[in-house]
Amino acid sequence: MRATAPLRDPIVARLWAALVVFTTGDELYRVALVWLAVEIVGRQAGYMSAAQSACMMLGAALGGTFVAGYSQRRAMSIFLAAGAACVMVPPVAWMAGHPSFAALMVPAIAVSLMRAQFEPAIQGNLPLLVRDRDHLFATNGLIDGVRRMARITGPMLAGALAAIMAVQDLFVVYAAALLMAAYLLLRVGDALPHREGRGDAGFVMGLRIVREERALRSLLMLKSVTDGCWVVVIGHALPLTIERSGESWLGISGVAAYGVGLAAYGLTNIMSNIFIVSMPPSVSALRMVSGSTWMGSGLALMGLGAILAPPGYLLPALYAGLALTALGSPFFDISLAMRIQMAGGFGASRAAAASVHRVRLFMNFGGILTAGLVSPTLFGQFGVAPTMLATGLLCAGVSLASMLVIVRLGRRPQG
Repeated sequence: MRATAPLRDPIVARLWAALVVFTTGDELYRVALVWLAVEIVGRQAGYMSAAQSACMMLGAALGGTFVAGYSQRRAMSIFLAAGAACVMVPPVAWMAGHPSFAALMVPAIAVSLMRAQFEPAIQGNLPLLVRDRDHLFATNGLIDGVRRMARITGPMLAGALAAIMAVQDLFVVYAAALLMAAYLLLRVGDALPHREGRGDAGFVMGLRIVREERALRSLLMLKSVTDGCWVVVIGHALPLTIERSGESWLGISGVAAYGVGLAAYGLTNIMSNIFIVSMPPSVSALRMVSGSTWMGSGLALMGLGAILAPPGYLLPALYAGLALTALGSPFFDISLAMRIQMAGGFGASRAAAASVHRVRLFMNFGGILTAGLVSPTLFGQFGVAPTMLATGLLCAGVSLASMLVIVRLGRRPQG
């Protein structure tokens, strides 16, 4: 089966195992962090997302030159271990009787800085580990599938564990996952390059490549907008809507209902991922933009459900919108990952792919930063549900406009 073929390579299999542990823990952590923030500060929780985004942008812009002079697997393992230490702050604060938003900000900032180094390193090394273009597309699908599968297992695990332990104790589980992922990365061995020159991995190289490749630049700008819309609806409005409504469905409510919703999103995500990986490899911009349009439609449906759903049917309406949203995003993300890895020539340079991925992170989290800053105001001025609907329509509208521009310019990259 094409979706699992890359696992025949032992190096890819070991890297995949590390990412499975990391991403599952990351999704569990995300549920706990967002839920505790909503409980403490309500709609102001968007400001925490803004701080995380600012740290991702800072780390993406400045971290490349810093980490270039170090062993890749060792540097990534050290970052994961440092993140594990920082995520222990909330459970310690709660245990000491001093729960606070400040305690949540420590892991929020630390994990963001960690991911800003971890993700470009993974994306930059894949073209060197997988030299064949078709196999690289399948490997991207496999790696992307890890993240999407984690959206099922992470929230489901969070919901199950929340029934037997306090929400803040989920951070302890995440810390253990980070340490395990660090150990597994060390087991990858010497397949990852030891180091490269500091001048070869900085942010400026990525900016130069993106400036020269007009289609890639347009797609990254669109991704920035759609990621911001995604965060407003699913990252901020969804947990706030569930927490304020107090509704239950099939016996689930509260943080468990939020976790089940994210799991429903992840299930549809992985189904879409498997379908795309089974298709011929392609980096078609039109295919990608079609996916983001579909995603925006799902976000709008969530807002419509929050407005119109009668009592007792709010959660099913939100879950239906989540499933629809999840169908579209793999169409965009898998092909975008490969376009980034091909920047500067297929397999030409780990530094080129890593640097362009840093530009991607900077632009994406610029959109998320904007979302975090404006969402509390929008929720206060217009209400949560109307903001969800308007944000979904904005996402779909910008995607359609981008599609028209691509057609007009006649830029149809072939896979």
